[in-house]
Amino acid sequence: MNDITPAKVRSFLLTKYAEAIDMLGFKADEVPDTFDFLLNGVIDSFGILEMISSMEDEFHIQLDLAALDAEQITVLGSLCQYVGENGDRT
Repeated sequence: MNDITPAKVRSFLLTKYAEAIDMLGFKADEVPDTFDFLLNGVIDSFGILEMISSMEDEFHIQLDLAALDAEQITVLGSLCQYVGENGDRT
């Protein structure tokens, strides 16, 4: 059974990138679902792969990068929803 929820993924990502997000003036509970890690400078293009890899390691899953919408892969809400819905696929 899949116990990976969008809320768990969100919490993981906000904790992982807490320092950079804080430097942008956001508090964890105030970060909107539309927050884009790439456009806000939290990660760079190489950081996308590291972010995906860290989620796979944390939740013991394998994500299909081809199935992710390229424009939504770095957007908090969309990414959390995708991982929550597809996280049980190994």
